[in-house]
Amino acid sequence: MRTSQSQKVAWTFLIVLSLTALLAPWLPLADFRAMDPDARLTPPQWTSAPFLGTDAQGRDLLARVLWGARISLAVGFFGTLVAMLIGIPYGALAGFLGGRWDRLQMRFADALESIPMVVFVLFLLSILQEYRADLAVVGFGRLQLFFVAVGVLFWLPTARVARAEALRLRKQPFVQAAEASGMKSLGILWRHILPNMMPALRVMLLLTVPRVILMEAFLSFLGLGVEPPAVSWGGLASDGLAAMNPLVDSAWLMLVPSLALGLTLLALQKVANRAAD
Repeated sequence: MRTSQSQKVAWTFLIVLSLTALLAPWLPLADFRAMDPDARLTPPQWTSAPFLGTDAQGRDLLARVLWGARISLAVGFFGTLVAMLIGIPYGALAGFLGGRWDRLQMRFADALESIPMVVFVLFLLSILQEYRADLAVVGFGRLQLFFVAVGVLFWLPTARVARAEALRLRKQPFVQAAEASGMKSLGILWRHILPNMMPALRVMLLLTVPRVILMEAFLSFLGLGVEPPAVSWGGLASDGLAAMNPLVDSAWLMLVPSLALGLTLLALQKVANRAAD
């Protein structure tokens, strides 16, 4: 299949954004944490610094958007990886075994899916706050909490897709031949079921990444995201909304991070749609 022009644009945007975010510490950017009261709410200059303006504390918005991309993309990709590592074996096992095990596992998944997302995140935040010192010893902070929260919240759709694929594949002749030859269930699952469900799961992975990034932005917008001085696109949009008032034109504070988020989600969705085709 030929790659369309929009696909090339989407891939180019994602590659450039990922590389820029990854190399942000070494790029000639202003310190995203440095405050300058004399430069607060400077509008975008476009051709000279500050290119995208400054926020209400005088911090460079371009640097903050690129550093925010590091957090948003990291949560999206690593959170999706956690969801895949949990959901694929769980769903594949349920679909392959079938019967009582399948019903039991899916009812447990239904029970978890009924828990409101915000309530679950607040529960994890309360645990983090209570045992902050102990968790800090092993390097577990708010960012790592997001990886766990995303893994627990987003493995459920992945498990359902894996289960559906396992139910389909277990009826295939090559699986029945493996069973007739005396191969153990674990071997069939590992050698025949999992490899053949990868195309569908690859599409699921690409569809999950933008959902995870959007969830992180939503939680950060509500103030449940990463803690300062770390930044993410949702937190920047929230700060921009708080700085807006009828007397001062500062729409760029909300527009810039929202545009970065929207273009990234659009590009990821475009790539996922191509993989699904």
